[in-house]
Amino acid sequence: MNSSIINSRVKALRIWMEEEKVDAFIVPTIDPHNSEYTPDHWKAREWLTGFSGSAGTAVVTAGGRAALWTDSRYFLQAEAQLDGTPFDLMKDGLPETPDVAAWLAAQLPEGGVVGYYGEMMTQELLTSLTEGLDKAKYSSASTSSDPFRFIWTDRPELPSSPLAIMPDDMAGATAPDKLRRIFEAGRAECPEAKYVMLNDLSEIAWALNLRGNDIEYNPLFVSYLIVGERRATLFTDEKRLTPEVKEYLHAAGVSTARYKGWKNFVEDTSSEALFVFPDTMNLKVTEQCRDSGVPYRFVPWHVPEMRAVKTAAEQAGFREAMERDGVALVKFLRWLDGAVKAGGQTEMSIDERLTALRAEQAGFCGLSFATIAGYGPHGAIVHYEADAESDAPLRAEGLLLLDSGAQFDCGTTDITRTIALGPVSDEERRVYTLVLKGHIALSKCRFPDGTTGIQLDLAARYAMWQAGYDFGHGTGHGVGHRLCVHEGPHQIRKNVRGCTLVPFHAGMVVTDEPGIYVAGRFGVRIENTLLTVASGQTDFGSFLSFEPLTLCPIDLRPVDFDLITPEERQWLNDYHATVRQRLLPRLDDAADREWLEAATKAI
Repeated sequence: MNSSIINSRVKALRIWMEEEKVDAFIVPTIDPHNSEYTPDHWKAREWLTGFSGSAGTAVVTAGGRAALWTDSRYFLQAEAQLDGTPFDLMKDGLPETPDVAAWLAAQLPEGGVVGYYGEMMTQELLTSLTEGLDKAKYSSASTSSDPFRFIWTDRPELPSSPLAIMPDDMAGATAPDKLRRIFEAGRAECPEAKYVMLNDLSEIAWALNLRGNDIEYNPLFVSYLIVGERRATLFTDEKRLTPEVKEYLHAAGVSTARYKGWKNFVEDTSSEALFVFPDTMNLKVTEQCRDSGVPYRFVPWHVPEMRAVKTAAEQAGFREAMERDGVALVKFLRWLDGAVKAGGQTEMSIDERLTALRAEQAGFCGLSFATIAGYGPHGAIVHYEADAESDAPLRAEGLLLLDSGAQFDCGTTDITRTIALGPVSDEERRVYTLVLKGHIALSKCRFPDGTTGIQLDLAARYAMWQAGYDFGHGTGHGVGHRLCVHEGPHQIRKNVRGCTLVPFHAGMVVTDEPGIYVAGRFGVRIENTLLTVASGQTDFGSFLSFEPLTLCPIDLRPVDFDLITPEERQWLNDYHATVRQRLLPRLDDAADREWLEAATKAI
């Protein structure tokens, strides 16, 4: 984008800041609902800075300096996009990079005020950004209005896609049952609670058994939900509510009101009615409660735990989605073998081909995230996404890392395969095998009920650690049922975080995706989605194990079988037998069937 446009936008923000009497203004990458993918209406940080990466925090001071913090995934991109703008690039995570609070302290006059707009801020985020800022010298304050309402003249409207009802037999639980459980969980944490308020869009969609299309890759709809003891109220654009959806909600005991109507609900509520919500609630809600004299309290939040344990119906939906996805992947991989040899294929062209094959499957609703197709050195970039400038041609040699997923009407998929397009080097073969060993070790784990992600993580890393390799991202994340491909509260990773201390129970879904990335040369990742299942009772308690949900052959061509144990060989044979058994009946092309038979042949 032309840097002069960014300069004019920053100038307009500074004029507004002068009227608001703030010395600095924080613009995070966030919407009022903490969405992973932000609707265009709330992409204020991108509009202001010109930086289009998915993560970053911008800060503008009245005194002339501005800065943007982002992580290592985006250093090169941000440097190019911020060139000529007022924004200095702050490379987050480097020792020499000051955090936001330290940078502000160096810029602000004593008594300076740091502003933010409450709808685009949570208490958790505000604390992390301003922690360390001397409260005796500086203060932070929510501004009275959203600056982008005035200075962003062509701001996109709020999305308002139609809603679809997920049948109870597909969800495995009714909306009234879920709403009752949500209210009871809030009341258990705070017996005086009158209302439980939700702003997380995936939680609202799950609770009401409704799906929308407001956010790319995620079947969600912009809304708030307030749950009372006997009734709930959904706040959303009422134009999206068809007669069928209105009737469904009425039968479920759910009233509806306009999206911003939650403010009137709070204003009209008795001062004795206590609201409870999670600490990720945006601060506009807490401000409205305070200004209306309505008490509120942050409480431990249990909705993610409820969602994490999938019902039998949801588990069946995952299995069906994986079979449909597996058919598309087999067709794609068979095509890829010939297409690479024929030449003319690129990272972007194979992405288009795979998406088209998925779209042929029944109930396809779109991708679950942007496909990562990284060939050669691009495979070493963990979150690589090809564009017109970087789109690499594929050659009949080396490794292709392909991470992709789909949304079907019955479930969500997420899979990574690293594929040998031809001869591979000894190091590529060794690294591929170490990653495969880690993938198998985690997949075949048996462990006590209540084991946490940080304990499970070692299985995936042990073999590569012994060889001196490691990777920086998490080993596994939860997956939503026809919801977001990244879902909490649990993760498998080596770092101590709240998500790695969540206990695993039967019914929880998680990915298994170890990797090794050799910068500038190649990357390897192998990923299946797993279901946690009961694995028997012993004198030492209840045990669990994993059922691989993903159905797609693992490429054996780059494997160094001298490093593979008999137990690992048996796991591969068993997994491939399952893939073959489940997918063969769904393949109507003899060539696809022949390819699958060969790819899953016992070793």
